[in-house]
Amino acid sequence: MSLFDWLNGAENEQEPAPMVDAVDKLALYQRAWCPYCERVKMVVGELGLDITECDTTEPEHLQALMAGGGQRMVPCLRIEPEPGRYVWLYESADIIAYLRRYAGANK
Repeated sequence: MSLFDWLNGAENEQEPAPMVDAVDKLALYQRAWCPYCERVKMVVGELGLDITECDTTEPEHLQALMAGGGQRMVPCLRIEPEPGRYVWLYESADIIAYLRRYAGANK
């Protein structure tokens, strides 16, 4: 949930993002100049995860992000819980929480 949603009284009724069994089912859509992306990448490094990074300054990655997630906002974590089905997770705090849960579950 975004800060804007929270300020408007929205409840966080979203289902939690599904966990995956391998890091190759995750991809981080990001931009080099984005401080929120850097924050997520720092945690990825701390956790020792080898996640595919997709730079949205490259047209094919931006197009995939827009087609799949519906927004051009970064960072965005693409999760593939089953072949051909994707869940798009926005908001750096949500992505970090997901990655910490993933790392804890796959120790």
